[in-house]
Amino acid sequence: MPILRRNNLDIHYQTHGAGTPILFFCETACAGDIWDHFQVPEFARDHLVITHDYRGTGKSSRPTEQYSCDDFVDDAIAILDELKAGPAIVLGHSLGGRLALLMALKYPSRVKSIIAASVGAGNAAAQGIPIKMCKEMVQWGYENYVREHTLEVGWPPEYIQAHPDRVERFLKVRMNNLPTLDDYLRHVIARQACDITDRLHKITQPTLVIVGDLDHSSATGNSQRRQSEAMAKAILTAQYAVIPNEAHNYFMTEPAEAHRIIRQFLAEGP
Repeated sequence: MPILRRNNLDIHYQTHGAGTPILFFCETACAGDIWDHFQVPEFARDHLVITHDYRGTGKSSRPTEQYSCDDFVDDAIAILDELKAGPAIVLGHSLGGRLALLMALKYPSRVKSIIAASVGAGNAAAQGIPIKMCKEMVQWGYENYVREHTLEVGWPPEYIQAHPDRVERFLKVRMNNLPTLDDYLRHVIARQACDITDRLHKITQPTLVIVGDLDHSSATGNSQRRQSEAMAKAILTAQYAVIPNEAHNYFMTEPAEAHRIIRQFLAEGP
């Protein structure tokens, strides 16, 4: 895996394929290998796929000071600079979707189009670590919290019962690369501090907002489905797509429909 050295930090990234670059942003405190099973093989057939480990995750450096969503975006732009790549299609899931939108606002010339999956624009009144998360971490412990929260938001109970092998495969990848508790909480604080609601109307790139129709759970108790719908209305260039019978983690357990929708969006793009 190549290493980008930036501001005394190592940011690890991978590239696959060739063509118009697609830069992937993960969910909160997740390493880039989460995309390796389905999205890398699918999109590397005709694109330059770029994945990376956020600072504080995977094989990237783990700074002890607090960082921000702007730092995550700046790290990703530095990777594009290193590769002399772009403008890029930017695809982000959960927190990664907000980062994709933030990148388009900060560096509009570097973003060709946006896929913002299962995310809202943020909430200025929801700073800090959510109370619901604190309570559940105290009750369950850190690792059990991540596992139980992933199950809660990831899939309907019926899906978990019907496809335990798919769920466990995803959990194995997620839990294998779990950051330290300190790093996880720094990511949560960065996420909660990032609110781009009032700037959504400034996004001019073609944008796909995609969400599962059952995606109503989150660490803050908000509905990703409702937030995604509101965000799609606020972005003047947005298309909105809902995946039936899915919650939050369709990219890893039922990727085919998400890929179909994304492929159709890209085919219609500039």
